[in-house]
Amino acid sequence: MFVRLLSLFILIMLAAGAASWLMAQPGSLSIEWLGWQMEMRSSLAVTLVIVFALLLVFFDRLQRALRSMPGWLGGRWRERRDTAGHRALTLGLMAVSAGEPMEARKQAARARRLLNAPQLTGLLSAQAAHLAGDHAAARRYFTALTNDKDIAFLGQIGLMRLALDAKDSPAALAAGGKALDLKPQSALAAAQLLQLHADQQNWTAALEVIAIVIKDRKKQTGTVPELLSRQRTALLYLDGLTALETEDDAAHASGQFTAALRHDPAFLPAIFALADLYLSGAGNRKATKLLEHSFRLVPHSEIADRLLALWDDNDGNSIARLIKLIPKQPEPVQQAAYHIVSDIAASKGLDGEAKRLRALHDASVAAFGWQCGVCKSRHDSWHSHCPSCGQFAGLTWQQPEKVTPLLGD
Repeated sequence: MFVRLLSLFILIMLAAGAASWLMAQPGSLSIEWLGWQMEMRSSLAVTLVIVFALLLVFFDRLQRALRSMPGWLGGRWRERRDTAGHRALTLGLMAVSAGEPMEARKQAARARRLLNAPQLTGLLSAQAAHLAGDHAAARRYFTALTNDKDIAFLGQIGLMRLALDAKDSPAALAAGGKALDLKPQSALAAAQLLQLHADQQNWTAALEVIAIVIKDRKKQTGTVPELLSRQRTALLYLDGLTALETEDDAAHASGQFTAALRHDPAFLPAIFALADLYLSGAGNRKATKLLEHSFRLVPHSEIADRLLALWDDNDGNSIARLIKLIPKQPEPVQQAAYHIVSDIAASKGLDGEAKRLRALHDASVAAFGWQCGVCKSRHDSWHSHCPSCGQFAGLTWQQPEKVTPLLGD
């Protein structure tokens, strides 16, 4: 402000100085026109010319301002309209986040009326309708979004969620598949498709999408969540089992079982399946080596029984060999192994050895079993989905986390 005032003062001073200098200059100007004659000082003539030029500039600017005024007024009106529309859009999104369906729909309608932005207003309207439980309206809005290539992905995701709410798995799979086609590396679409494919026991398709989810989790956090890791292991095992049972493809099955054990060496279903596969091909040595290694990791009575059959040795030597396989750490696993071997010794009539082994483990320690990590229910055997809550790959071989009933399978 000070600089502008100073500039104006200097300009006035210069103008005054120029005017004073002109007035001090001698000379006159004479004009004759149609019998008229006019005489004036030359300084006055120069002043009049300058004033006339300034008047021309003033009226030119005034005329331009008057011509542009309607556009200016319209621009101001549009600006205010856009501001109100974006405010309604913001309030609508906040209402969706807060779970207020009526307010969300109100603001969505206002935003549609004020804004010429069908992508944003359509998405807000779809979310508001979905939140309000108006699935028919939500489906219309989400379907409209799929016609715009820039937001077609969001439209397909919305349609997939509507189908999931309606328990329409085929429609959800179709919409999720289209969403993944639009964005092949979308963890959002892949995570939903993972559960859908698993529920339909399409293990191969589930393996394809879980790879996308795992890649995204590694990129985001640098680690793979435990449940996701269990699901990958289960899918590899189930895909191998399906290949073996439906196509008799032993090579593919072996590769999938091996991959499952590479991710989780203590996954019992894959251990037994791969051992059976080795035995079916006269690979007794491979099966024995696998079962011995597995007993050290996850002591299980079935592993011990299979080893006794493969060793084909006398009872005393077999018990001695099992004792050598008992791990020193971790203690719960060691306790489970002593319990298994002592029971086998007792069943073979080796009472003294059984008594010695029982003295080495705490009988009050809870036994290992299959327990769901979500609902905590316990089961006799492993299932792809928890029989109680339906969680895919939810069962883990562990000591119970809390007292729950043992459910028969």
